[in-house]
Order: sequence, then structure tokens, then C-alpha cells
Amino acid sequence: MAIRDLGKQTLIYGLGHIMARLVTFLLLPLYTHTFTQEEYGAISLAYAFMGFVIILYRYGMDTALMKFSIQSKGEEQSQYTSVIIITQLITSILFSLILYLLRYDIAEFVLGVNRPDWMLFLIMILFLDAFWNLPMLILRSEEKAITFISFSLINVTVTMALNIYFVVHLNKGVDGVLKANIIASGLVSILSLPIIFRITKIRFFKKSILLKVLRFSLPFLPAGIFTMIMELSDRYLIEWLLGTAEVGLYSAGKKMGMLGLTAVMGFNMGWTPFFLKRGKNKNAKKEFKIITTIFLGVMGYICFLVSLWISDLMKFTIFGATLIGVEFWDCESIVSLILLGYFFFGTYVIQLPGVYIKEITGWIPFFRIIGASVLVLSSIIIIPIFGIYGAAIGVVLAFFSMSLSIYLKVQTVYSIPYNWRGIMFPILALLLVQIRFDIVMYKMVFSLLFPFIWFLFATENEEREIFKNQFLQFFKK
Repeated sequence: MAIRDLGKQTLIYGLGHIMARLVTFLLLPLYTHTFTQEEYGAISLAYAFMGFVIILYRYGMDTALMKFSIQSKGEEQSQYTSVIIITQLITSILFSLILYLLRYDIAEFVLGVNRPDWMLFLIMILFLDAFWNLPMLILRSEEKAITFISFSLINVTVTMALNIYFVVHLNKGVDGVLKANIIASGLVSILSLPIIFRITKIRFFKKSILLKVLRFSLPFLPAGIFTMIMELSDRYLIEWLLGTAEVGLYSAGKKMGMLGLTAVMGFNMGWTPFFLKRGKNKNAKKEFKIITTIFLGVMGYICFLVSLWISDLMKFTIFGATLIGVEFWDCESIVSLILLGYFFFGTYVIQLPGVYIKEITGWIPFFRIIGASVLVLSSIIIIPIFGIYGAAIGVVLAFFSMSLSIYLKVQTVYSIPYNWRGIMFPILALLLVQIRFDIVMYKMVFSLLFPFIWFLFATENEEREIFKNQFLQFFKK
């Protein structure tokens, strides 16, 4: 069944994405025990900057590569992939050169400290990450799961090992963090070169193909920019309004909350190719409705559990040291809000099929503009009053507004009869868990009740049958 195939694709390729993001969670204990809030704040600003600029490096070409490599065959496919990869390499070199020339002028704004040498490290990481993302997309389109996961595992392992070596053993501080990332990204880039050479043919480069690709990809650039404004501007606003130390504290909490974002993006790795292939089928809307209920139920349960047990997780002791450094414990209050925000991002992602099927992708920047505007405006108003908690509230409002805006538009052109009980139950549960429960017995009871109540009362008969017969059967194998 098609929904079962989605489960397999999500598990396989989502696992690769989760492993790539897992390194940020695994390194959090190391950073919170090693760095001060100010030092971790500088690292967080560096990653915020890279997350924003990588959108400019890609300018929608990653989406174009995925679309044309899936929906074309033979020589036509080779033409598209060759044009996209060659163009990406040329523009990545140009962007890196521009940043190199500006490094002395922008270092203090980007990092909160005047370190042009760190800017040079960031430029190298950006170029390498933009490069090795291309063969990873090709592996997804070719459904080469083992190779895909292998590259992700290499990146995670090398990054972890080198961070421990540079930061702990050599005491290199922030320099060590950046050098570890350069080496890890460089290694994966070298290992992926055979894929680039196999699929890239200079003779296939045609201006007509390039223009067609750019017409498709460039509308995703403003959408990507506003997405990264949503994802990253809160840290710069906190730095402006509260200081670098508060950035470090907030970033630690948001990093733990990013378990929710990782779940959404892991799902989306399988979701996008699925609805691109299945969108024209007559039963597509019915499938999308069922997938929505199941995805939001599982996603909601993940966010619910993390929110419920976050205090215990942070203070969990390993070899005499807590998982998160004591200096960062005050970030606990924002984690459940960040998770709620990313749940609403999941409700946005699950509605994307209507945008692609009805070819209204020009609306995507509009949805993202709404989210980014709400985040910036609400943060400016709320952060001075509630501090980093106000920034987390801004995240929730931003993703909710973005999800609501796509719903209001898509339902006019591609209406799906959603199971609203299945949607509202996890939302209500995530609102309830904003109340702190410190008694372990209550936490255990709530942890067990959620899946039973969701399965028995929030899902419909057909959804329950599919969940039992397809997903559970698959995971038992």
C-alpha cells in the first residue's frame, strides 16, 4: 500500500536526516559543560549565520534537483542534474568569494565578536556543505538508502570525534568546533565526488535547461530566506535586546526543542517525493487525510514526551556529570514552547501537497513572510517583557500563523476533509503540558495515556486499521 511505502521512505531517509542533526544534540552536553554562555552564544550565532546564508547558496536549486531528478528519465534527467550541479558549483564559488572579501566588515555583526578568522572557517564550511548536499539529494532520488545513510553516519561520527579531540583534548575552544566541522564536511565532500562525476556531464549544459530550472527554483529563494528569518532571527534579536549570554541560554533550550524540528524534517524527507508521485491519483486526498492524522499523532506524542520529561533529561547524571551543564538549566522553561512551535510547523508541512498539485508554489513566499513577520514583531514586543520565554512564544505564534495561512489558501483550491479530532488532540495535549508536572507518577501516567486516548478516540476506524496493519506490521519486521 502507498501509505506503507511512505512509512518506509520516512524511516530510511528520515533516519539519515536525523543522524545528520543528531550531532547537534550529542554535542550539547559537551558544549554546555565546556563553554560559558557567552562562548556558546557566539557558536550559536555562527550556526545561525550559516543556516541563513546556505539558503542563498542553494537559492531553490536543491528543490529543483529533487523535482527534476524524480520526474524525468534518461538523457533528459542527466541534462537537468548536470545543469543544476554545474551552476551550483559556480555560484557557490562566487558567494564564497564575496563573503571572503567582506569578512573583516561583517565578523562582529555575525558573531558578536570581531573574529575575521572565524568568518574564514564559516565560509569554508558553507561551501563544503552546499557541495555535499547535492550528491545526497541524488541518492534520495535514486533511492540508494544504504549509501545515503552511510554518508550521514560518517559525517556525524567524524564531527563528534573531532569535536571531542579539538575541544576537550587540545582545548581549542570555538576554533576547535569550527575546524572539526570543516574536516568532517571536507571528508564527506571528497567521498561523494564519484557521484558528482557520474551524473555531471559538461556537454549537457544548455542555456534553455538552465532558464527552465531557474524559473522553477528562484521562487523558493525568498521562501527560504523568510524560513531562515523565522528559524534564526530570534537569536539575533535576543543578542540585540538581551546580550550574547542570553543567546547561549536560549540556544541551549532551542537545541533541545529542535527534536521536534528533526522529526518534521525527517518525515518530510519521505513526504515530498511521496506526494509528488501520488498527487494525481484519485485516492490521493483520502491518503493525505489519513497520513495527516497519523503523522500529527506520532509527532505530537514525541513533542509531548520530551516536554513532560525535559527537566529529568537535563539533570540526568552520567559519570558524575549532568547531561546539560548547570549554567544552562534555566533554559528548561522554553523547551516545551519550542516543541509546540515545531508541531505547528509540522501542520504546515503536511499541507504542502495542495500547493504543488495545484501549482501555486508562488504562494510559498507569502506564507513564509507571514511567519517571519509575526516572529520578528512579536519578539520585539515580548522579549523585553518576558526575556527568552518571550522569544519562544514568538516561535509558537510564527509557526501557527504560517500554518493557518496555508490552510486558508489551500482549502480553497484543494480541500481535504481532515479528521479534526486527530489534529486537535495532540494540540490540546501540548498546551496542557505547558503546565509543569514535577511528580514522576503523573508524568508516567500521562506518558501512557496519550497513545491510548489518541488511538481509541482521536483516530477514525480506517486510520486505526491502517496504523495497525501497515505501520505496526512494518516495524515488527
